[in-house]
Amino acid sequence: MPLQGCYGDADGHHAAAALIAQARHYVERLNALDMRAVLGRVRGTGPGVSFGAVIETIRRGFPIDMQSPFEGSENVSGGILLPASWGTDGDDGFLFLRFSPGTKDLPLHSHEHSDRFIYVLGGRGFFCVSEAAGEGGRDQTVRRVPIRSRDVVMFKRGVVHTFETANEPLRLLSYHAPFVPLNDPKQYSIAPIGHRSQEEPTIQCDAAWLRLG
Repeated sequence: MPLQGCYGDADGHHAAAALIAQARHYVERLNALDMRAVLGRVRGTGPGVSFGAVIETIRRGFPIDMQSPFEGSENVSGGILLPASWGTDGDDGFLFLRFSPGTKDLPLHSHEHSDRFIYVLGGRGFFCVSEAAGEGGRDQTVRRVPIRSRDVVMFKRGVVHTFETANEPLRLLSYHAPFVPLNDPKQYSIAPIGHRSQEEPTIQCDAAWLRLG
């Protein structure tokens, strides 16, 4: 459960406010595009700018109470951080998540009332995502996309997905727009589809290249 009222220190307040503003911006951009789910990377934009340092500042400023099970999985724990914690209004919020090694029991599901922007804070795992809308049948294809520290995953409400791990844990910071209480039946829905990979694993470059010159 989130702590009630404003708490934490000034540095934590500043870092959390900046991070949630960034997440809001990117979710707004996604909703203006004809895309349902995207994968990217996060990095600093100049000397002395570190994404890892921002996260550590938030962690120091806001002690997070991680609780499990999460969405029915004993291998997943979560902790909530809402804008009220740093003294601002908003119906959105963050959820810190940790997946233990070997997590494969979180079922495919969707969030019909909330969009997601998810930072990979550490470890490695897989983002499993359907290429079709959530109302399809069991014959939907599910892609199994490797993710690691500094990756970002963003998807619109209704996208069928889950996360898995192999030999390493996986730590995520999940932005919810809006934040639906975890005990609300509207928070998530189990997907009535099969779970299979799109293709055999291979080594390849990312599909997107950033033009530098």
